[in-house]
Amino acid sequence: MKQEIFRLKTFIAAALCLLAVGSFAWADTIRLKDGSVFKGKVTSYNQRKFTITIYVGSSASQHVIPVEEVESIEFDSDTGAPAAAKSAVPETKPKVEPAPVSAPVVRTVEPPVSTNAPLATVTNTKPEPVSAEPAPPTASAESLAEKTINIAAAADWTSTEIRIQRGQRIRITASGEVDLGTKGRSGPSGIPANDPKRLMPNQPTGGLLAVVGDDNNDFVFIGTEGEFVAKQNGVLFLSVNEEKLDDNRGSFIARVKVLPR
Repeated sequence: MKQEIFRLKTFIAAALCLLAVGSFAWADTIRLKDGSVFKGKVTSYNQRKFTITIYVGSSASQHVIPVEEVESIEFDSDTGAPAAAKSAVPETKPKVEPAPVSAPVVRTVEPPVSTNAPLATVTNTKPEPVSAEPAPPTASAESLAEKTINIAAAADWTSTEIRIQRGQRIRITASGEVDLGTKGRSGPSGIPANDPKRLMPNQPTGGLLAVVGDDNNDFVFIGTEGEFVAKQNGVLFLSVNEEKLDDNRGSFIARVKVLPR
């Protein structure tokens, strides 16, 4: 009885080996230009793409390969490959190997170097603003000068380095949020916090202010957006509407435009 079971197992193993060898023998072979090789059955060719089914044991998987990537195809006469697939790429001899593919050349691209110098801010520690020599501002068709500036909440006054002429219109838009210490957080429009000694007591605490000249106390409340006409010549300064600044953190971003008279 044991001998019969052993003979039966031997017969099944031999049959499986013959089946595996047989299925490999009739496989179509697709060789790609990058050296890859697919062995299976070409089932279709449509829109310049081959579909090949690869059998591994009891499972099968399909691969779609563009004709531009194919180096050669070897069709087995028994697979019944589609005529369109056979005509798409000429058959080659089974022993012809694809040309060696050189390793891809890795090119490193240097990041673009910015030619724009970082925007400078001038922070004054004295109660009154101190003017600085302005940097050349940019301009557009409708404006005489344009500049984007960071307004540090802990700075007394920040110079925009834009020199204003009397009668010119200044338009400012601002965004961001700053920390006013014990008073909380504020945007450019300010918050209703108690600070009786702030520069403009009738305007919200922490709001964005502007002034033209370092000897001028005629402050202008800007908030998130504002426009005013300069009453004198001088450099434009920006700050926050608060008395105590040393515990502040963060900054506003202000976009300044100088418009014609």
